[in-house]
Amino acid sequence: MKNIAKVLNVVAILVFVVAFINKGYDTSRLTLVTLGIIIMIIAFISSKKRSYPSAIVYALICLILLYAVDTTLVYTLKTKPIFSNKIKSSNNFITYDSLIYRQFECNDKNYFDLFYKKSDYCSFDSLKEKDINTLSSDIVNNFNKYRDRFYILDAKISHKEGNNKIELKSYDNSDENINGNVIFNDNIVYLANLDVDNIDELKVYDNIKIVARISKLKKENDGYKIILEDSHIYKLNDYKNFKINVVDNKSCEKDKTEYVSISDYNYYTSCLSNVYVVYDDDVYELNYVLKDEKITLNDLIKNYDEIEENENTTLYKFEKYNILVCDSNNIIIGNKKLSLENNYCNVSVPDDNEL
Repeated sequence: MKNIAKVLNVVAILVFVVAFINKGYDTSRLTLVTLGIIIMIIAFISSKKRSYPSAIVYALICLILLYAVDTTLVYTLKTKPIFSNKIKSSNNFITYDSLIYRQFECNDKNYFDLFYKKSDYCSFDSLKEKDINTLSSDIVNNFNKYRDRFYILDAKISHKEGNNKIELKSYDNSDENINGNVIFNDNIVYLANLDVDNIDELKVYDNIKIVARISKLKKENDGYKIILEDSHIYKLNDYKNFKINVVDNKSCEKDKTEYVSISDYNYYTSCLSNVYVVYDDDVYELNYVLKDEKITLNDLIKNYDEIEENENTTLYKFEKYNILVCDSNNIIIGNKKLSLENNYCNVSVPDDNEL
């Protein structure tokens, strides 16, 4: 029996060697390792007729040693791990999730991540982009299709918590919504811990694109909570790239109306019913984005068509409106009649209490 046990042990070792020589990710490698362990257990029991409980302990020891060998080879030789689950987020972004580490494969290059501490080895440009509304219509019924995969999520911030936690929800949008406001749907909440120390610059209703791994789905009351791990800010809405639309008040002449005060700046309008800031997908009232510090005076007066100056007053001319900077902190935004000659800066603002 001892000779048979020796032969079986040799066979088992050869099986392990074959499994580890193959560097690719293949279920046949795990099958060979399993077969080798079974052979060694048979040899262990048959050599001295050991009990089954002791054979189980022996099998666990063998498994731990084999896992250690596999981990060492993955770390040193960049081989594909045997004891892992392959998750393909895209053709160029693959993770092999193991017990205490994972391996990233990016464009045929491998990176070792011990204890799941880092997730930005690969270029995020290689990931698929998912709109939060489209994703929410499918994720609950087909969660296994998304589990542990990385995506770029295009969404709006619905809630902020602490220094780095944000919530995302699907939302109903229409052409009538301004200032980024939407009606959020409460049936599914995505919770992300961002890789930033502070999220003060982020605002509720802001458009955001984040890279995240869809980790867990939890049923909560009448809805679901989806946990996003390894979350990074991919792209914020570029609030510096915009155009201005104005609505003329054609019945007025040489008007000056208080609009908004921001820090040391006082903004007025002249013969305008409203001023809108237009981005690719959203429309904001100008006073809203000024208060939110999404844009500044310097952003407003750049890209002018013409400029006129007179002592401390500067007129910036645009296609459909003009901006008059009266001094260091008084600005008038008006229609095309706004000029230097008509002394708009000294026009009195109407007193609402006058009879």
